[in-house]
Amino acid sequence: MAEKSDVGAGSIVEAATALRPLISEHRRAGELQARLSDEVIQAAGKAGLFRMFAPMEVGGLEVSPTEAFNATVEISAADPAVSWLIVNSMVPCMMSALIPEAERNAMFADVDRNFGFSAVALAEATAVEGGYRLTGSWPVVSGCDDALWCALAGRVIEDGEVRMNSNGRPDVRLFLVPTKDLEIVQTWQDAAAMRGTGSNQLNANEVFVSEAMACVPGSPPVIDRPLFRGSPTPLTLPIFAAVAVGVLKGAIEAASEEIKSKVSSVTGKALRDQTETQIAVADASAALRAIHAGCLEAFSSSWDYSRRDQLVPNEIKAELYSSSFYAGDVARAMISNLYTKGSRAAFMQGHALERCLANIHAIIAAIDARRSFHHSAGAVMLGGEPLEPSF
Repeated sequence: MAEKSDVGAGSIVEAATALRPLISEHRRAGELQARLSDEVIQAAGKAGLFRMFAPMEVGGLEVSPTEAFNATVEISAADPAVSWLIVNSMVPCMMSALIPEAERNAMFADVDRNFGFSAVALAEATAVEGGYRLTGSWPVVSGCDDALWCALAGRVIEDGEVRMNSNGRPDVRLFLVPTKDLEIVQTWQDAAAMRGTGSNQLNANEVFVSEAMACVPGSPPVIDRPLFRGSPTPLTLPIFAAVAVGVLKGAIEAASEEIKSKVSSVTGKALRDQTETQIAVADASAALRAIHAGCLEAFSSSWDYSRRDQLVPNEIKAELYSSSFYAGDVARAMISNLYTKGSRAAFMQGHALERCLANIHAIIAAIDARRSFHHSAGAVMLGGEPLEPSF
């Protein structure tokens, strides 16, 4: 069994906040090499940020969703590439509660490492005796160069056809695979946003995965606690939104610091004295408080049901998902406005606001893959049924 962490759940937000200077210091290096620096990976791992949703039995912290959300906001304000690896590690950590003890301990032999993750189910897993032969590609797997294990989605193939589950839908599983068994293709060097994530392509060619390591999300866990029951989506999708909230926080900090000392070459006035600039900063600050508080309120309400071992009503899930997507959309709009109302220096490559603008669009593009949950939230609020099967 892995050694248990000495990081207390109550301190994870403070630990994240304390890491911001180090992350900021190495941010540019991560962008240039299209991969986070070793110093940042090691510090984030030691702080427990890659195992916030891992079982305590393997050194996980099992923090509350609120703590995970706030820690993610702090890290994202410094560099969302770091928080992207943190959030992508959450699903593999949660899946580890579904597998036997020996296999779970193997996953956490190095407790401080991040995990790779892809929910893109393009690969095929052919059923064989004792498990599956996994073949296919996952085009974008963040942090795979540093991960020892990955959770990768694939469709089960039986007798040459896609196997259907009891609900009449394709049998899609998350396969827990050692990264050493996969081919990493370096595709991320030309990325224009979120470069530090090192989101390279993974290939598998007839990789054997045992039945025990072929997880069905939502199936009964071996470690039966609220954090590991049911679909991981209600716990992870809002934390992806926390990344957007954190990027907005970082953008406001960067814009405010620069605006205080800049003079417009067009008007000759200090930027801080221009009405449009003042309104842009005020609006962004108000939006940050609103979306942060709104997400936390919905998240806490949903978690209250889960921790009491009660099913979360669809009406509560609707508020949770709608708050998450709204937060991302508002963050994108506010950052775009700060970019246009701030200094012309923001147009230069590597400027803090330029990075925030590129990153927020990339983040929302990734979250858009789950936009069906947003539509379904509206359907539920209007008295209908969710259109998304895994709502």
